[in-house]
Amino acid sequence: MSLIKSAMATLSFHIRHEVTPDRCSAVFEAIAEGLPYQHITQGDRQEARLRQIGLVTGQELSADGRAVAQICRQKPTLWGDLLHFLHYTRWSPAEPTAYAFSWVYRRFTDLLWEETHVLADESYLQPLVGTLIGAIETDPAFADVIKDKTRTGAISLSTSSLVGVLNWLAALQPPVMNGQHFSRRFFCSPELIVLALGWVARTSGGDLGIDILLTPERRKALCTLCLLDPAALDRSIDWALPLYSGCIKPGTRAGAYGRFVRFVRWPQLADLTSI
Repeated sequence: MSLIKSAMATLSFHIRHEVTPDRCSAVFEAIAEGLPYQHITQGDRQEARLRQIGLVTGQELSADGRAVAQICRQKPTLWGDLLHFLHYTRWSPAEPTAYAFSWVYRRFTDLLWEETHVLADESYLQPLVGTLIGAIETDPAFADVIKDKTRTGAISLSTSSLVGVLNWLAALQPPVMNGQHFSRRFFCSPELIVLALGWVARTSGGDLGIDILLTPERRKALCTLCLLDPAALDRSIDWALPLYSGCIKPGTRAGAYGRFVRFVRWPQLADLTSI
């Protein structure tokens, strides 16, 4: 491989399993306090992930990073939910070769949710690697750039990459992982619901200031992102709406068509720091 090609390679699907919620949290807190973190296991890789998901810029926390720090000082258990959201939503079709690890994170999470309950052991993960590689190779966002944009001219993905996702799912509260066993949960934090509602609405053509119908497709998207059982979705929304009425309100319509919501503004991490 030429040095030129290596320098230009930008497309990576691998999710490092050694980057974990606890290690990232320790590096995040050290950066927030201006302290060294070289003693933390593979601290450079933890920092790199924090940069990838937008929490660190330069040598300090970004605006989103400062918001997450404030939120987690008030509610430490939200670290898992907030970073899951950032991992899940970082990839965008507008910039398909950026943050491709997030594409894998999202697709694998969706596949787990479809299973409802599953033992995510090596025998389950191994065939999924092939499934995901096939999906990448046929996705129009990647098919024409894999050869030129990856370091080896091929997709680097393994069961270790999927363990890298499971590490983050194991940090969710309430949990979805019990050892290697995955199952949908029946509640999630109102903070995650509000962020998820905003992301799903924006990516499915919703606009500010008008009623947005929670269609079956949007409801499924919300459940997969939040890893919720569908039976728990409305209860979770009901709890979140009055807490974050500065961003989102019940729609003005209801009835046969289903449930509507209306956004005053799209929720940002900073909006979650006041509760």
